Amino acid sequence: MFTYELQRRLATHGTTVAVAAHPGMSNTELARNTPAALRLPLTRLAPLITQTPAMGALPILRAATDPAVLGGQYYGPGGRNEVMGHPRLVTSSPKSYEVAVQQRLWAVSEDLTGVKFPAVRGGETRQAAAR
Repeated sequence: MFTYELQRRLATHGTTVAVAAHPGMSNTELARNTPAALRLPLTRLAPLITQTPAMGALPILRAATDPAVLGGQYYGPGGRNEVMGHPRLVTSSPKSYEVAVQQRLWAVSEDLTGVKFPAVRGGETRQAAAR
């Protein structure tokens, strides 16, 4: 959601684009923070239901380096349920496309961080509209 709103804001400012990506399920050290009762079963199942960290990095690398990537796109593993596989263009959840929710997330993020970006108004930023 944040990426979609960022892309909308960047669109009138030149060639910089915002792209999102997710690694799927990668066998990383994040599992060490799971409850102790789940750790052993997850350790045994991991090779069957996860991919290597290197494979998990590929969607992020593609989003960052592929010259054909367009702003607002979302990349993830191309396998079943986007859990494993080589990177491809994927679809985010239906709720993520709701512009009002994207704008609310942006506003809350600005409030929490104190960092402001020019607001979008009718496809233009305030700065662009003033020109």
